[in-house]
Amino acid sequence: MKKKIKEYIQKLKAYNKIANIGQISRRYIALNGFDGVITIIGVLLGSYIIGFEDYKNVIIAGAAVCISLTVSGVWSAYNSESAERTKEIQDLEKSTLHMLNGTIISKAQGYASIILSAVNGLSSGLAAFIPLTPFFFGRFLPINTCFYVGAAFAFVILASIGIFLGRVSRRNLAISVIKMVLAGVFCIGLGFLLELI
Repeated sequence: MKKKIKEYIQKLKAYNKIANIGQISRRYIALNGFDGVITIIGVLLGSYIIGFEDYKNVIIAGAAVCISLTVSGVWSAYNSESAERTKEIQDLEKSTLHMLNGTIISKAQGYASIILSAVNGLSSGLAAFIPLTPFFFGRFLPINTCFYVGAAFAFVILASIGIFLGRVSRRNLAISVIKMVLAGVFCIGLGFLLELI
């Protein structure tokens, strides 16, 4: 059993080296996590401005967005990744004059398409879901408290993405965090302009 697990881990490491899964995954997590949290900020802000008083309505609206983001992320990434990686294999076959079906290169590219599509969808869906969690306690908490805590969670996620990107790029963490947080502030500022309609 241990031998099989070790062999499987070695195989995954080989796939990662061939298909560059780790680096692309990091990019997807940052990009789609950001999209997810900014999207849910919009949902929470719209619900707050409209004056939703039933926490269940916010959960339904937010959950629908989370599902859409996840499905869209998985679907779009799988189709684009598999298309690009199929082209790479075909180009490599032409240049080497060898068929690559069944080789470790072909398997690595197929594995990469599946993993990256999952990362792409789940990163946005999860980032959008976390700020919704206070509303699951809406039976015990005032609705405004749920909104404020949800917004706080959203900004924590934005700050975390800023730290993550700062460490990856080896740049100033504070500046990276400020950039992410400002995006959320900007989104809220524009959202409150809707009250003028």
